[in-house]
Amino acid sequence: MTIRLIRIFIVSFLLIFLVSSYLLINRQANQELWGHLPLWQFSSFWFLFLSLIKRKSLTDKVFIRQIGLLTLSAVLLSIGFPPFPLPGLLFVALVPLLWALQRFETDQSIRISDLFLFLYHTFFLWNVFTTYWVVNTAYAAGIFANVVNAFLMTLPVLVYYYIVRNLGKNAGLIAFITAWITFEFLHMRWELYWPWLTLGNGLAKMTYGIQWYNITGTLGGSIWILCINYLLHRWWANYRISKSMRALTAPGIVFLLPFVFSLFSYFNYQETGTQIEVVSVQPNFEPHYEKFDLPQDQMLDRMLSLAANKITPETDYVVLPETSLDYINLDVPYRSATMRSLADFATENNLNLISGLAAYRFLEDPEEIKLSTTIPRKGADGNMEYFERYNCAVQIGPDQRIQEYYKALYVPGAEFFPFKKVLFFLQPIVDALGGTNYGYRIRSKFDLFTSDAAVVAPPICYESIFGEFVTRFIQKGAEVIFVMTNDGWWDNTAGHRQHADYARLRAIETRRDVVRAANMGTCCIINQRGDIFQKTHYGIADAINVKAHKNNQITFYVKWGDFLGRISLFITLLFTARSSMKKYRNGT
Repeated sequence: MTIRLIRIFIVSFLLIFLVSSYLLINRQANQELWGHLPLWQFSSFWFLFLSLIKRKSLTDKVFIRQIGLLTLSAVLLSIGFPPFPLPGLLFVALVPLLWALQRFETDQSIRISDLFLFLYHTFFLWNVFTTYWVVNTAYAAGIFANVVNAFLMTLPVLVYYYIVRNLGKNAGLIAFITAWITFEFLHMRWELYWPWLTLGNGLAKMTYGIQWYNITGTLGGSIWILCINYLLHRWWANYRISKSMRALTAPGIVFLLPFVFSLFSYFNYQETGTQIEVVSVQPNFEPHYEKFDLPQDQMLDRMLSLAANKITPETDYVVLPETSLDYINLDVPYRSATMRSLADFATENNLNLISGLAAYRFLEDPEEIKLSTTIPRKGADGNMEYFERYNCAVQIGPDQRIQEYYKALYVPGAEFFPFKKVLFFLQPIVDALGGTNYGYRIRSKFDLFTSDAAVVAPPICYESIFGEFVTRFIQKGAEVIFVMTNDGWWDNTAGHRQHADYARLRAIETRRDVVRAANMGTCCIINQRGDIFQKTHYGIADAINVKAHKNNQITFYVKWGDFLGRISLFITLLFTARSSMKKYRNGT
């Protein structure tokens, strides 16, 4: 690459970054949504940053070739994920990365910082290309999610290279798979949980090929993808020497066996259970500048009107989205006129009404007041009072009895402040950039909504992307899953489409019908094979009337959860320990 061309690229990236940043600020000032602008801002910034810190290497053909291969991996990973209907690309997406970095397997002289930078380049671009829309919820949380998640993704690959350098290439396949699966497994189980880019999620549009998720969960899909990528990489490395196609047999078999098994299962599976009639409502209130400013009664009128147009005498449930109503005191819920209206609607139509709420309770117990989720404020009488907030859901039966469910998994940064005691010094920054310092109280987990019609699992929004989490509802007896969400936070980007597709995985894993109620899209029903029906369109007020099957059978995955993650964790620890012992003995 010539010096002139380098300068042109740097200037181009700088202009894209400046223009996109200006448009972001301008739209914010005019209370307009950002849409896809964060994608341009983040990606241009990264290429500008990379060009500046590695400017001396930009004339090196080997470096440019490596960056090209690493960028290709990021692109293939991104368009292999929903909403793009190209999941097959995931089976080759990591081959360019492995090929570009193969010299790191044996060359001990190469600096770990160079390996880290190359890995980070791929994973940061993959995060940005696929989940840039998180910034539309809260800017600081979105930046944090993309930057930190990319960093965390480098760790299992660094562990893989550490193992291969010390134990040899024979350990490569197992080390590559188990190190990555360990990362995905642990990434669902700490305060910075962000499993959105679990590789197995990327196959959500290929439901006919992943029916065995009812055995393995999404981690099984991740293993499938990793195994084929690694075998193709080894085949390509050998082919350049031997020109033999024989080694393609292994990745071919690894792909075909699970795929054929799944096809057989898909076309022979019969929906299980009796049916219930459910009305799911999409009221379409824009959450940034509209939803929380409109009068409650006005929003309720629209929701109940949409529901009334779809209910029949046979309707068992009406489901409203996440945080459909605000400022509800759960100690005295029927002091709220909107809650009384919901109860009257349930009674008049002899049905169960399920709705997401933004609610609160005042606290008097000194022990509860000490909790990090407690919010202090000065009351009208001048004395301090304390309360806590909930993102929750309620079921109101025909008899107006209320059952409660509290959301337990929140988006880090946007909905709760992770590691608050350690990162306390960041509180002013997080608050200023749209995050939250206090978060929401979790009073109980895995509560079910029960009625004469069905036993319902009510996961809210972010909870629906955690496979093992959802199985806990099924273990307690849930027969059907209702997902309540407010995907309008992300604007009309890939976010709400990915979220809807991931619900298909929960249907397959648990063999439960899934009914989604989304504020701006997508409402739908997903059958036990993972097929989507009656999808609503984004940004249009609507409601659907669906028939959902109740099922009480337990799948292998529901019983055993992410067992593949636990096995991978054990193997990774074993390999790492052996590598460290060998390195110590060799004195290197």
